[in-house]
Amino acid sequence: MSTDNTPTPDDQAASQTPPDVAAIELAALKAQLAETAKGLLANVPEHLKALVPGNLSPADQIDWFNKAKATGVFDKPKVPPTESNARPAIIPPKPDFSQLPVHARLAAGYKNQA
Repeated sequence: MSTDNTPTPDDQAASQTPPDVAAIELAALKAQLAETAKGLLANVPEHLKALVPGNLSPADQIDWFNKAKATGVFDKPKVPPTESNARPAIIPPKPDFSQLPVHARLAAGYKNQA
C-alpha cells in the first residue's frame, strides 16, 4: 500500500474542466441574456424609451422592465392627436330635472330665464 497521494495525469484531466469551454458557454449565455433584454425592451412604446435606464446590465434591465410592466405604465393608451391641435370641446350632460328636488327645479327654472 502506497502513501503517495499524487494524482495521475488521467485524474487531473478528468477533474478539471477546460477554461475555454466554460468561457465560451459563459459568453454564449451572456449574449443570450442580452438578446432577451433587447427583445423585451423593444416592446416599450417609442414615447417612453427615454425612461429606460441604459446603464444597467441585461439582467437588471429585464428586472426593471418586469417591475415597470407590473405598475401598468406601458398599458396606458396613447392619446390621438386632434385635427386642429386644439383641445376638444367638452359638452356637459343635460341634467335630468325629474330626479331633482322641488327647490332645485325652481332654481334651475329661474337660472334659464335670464
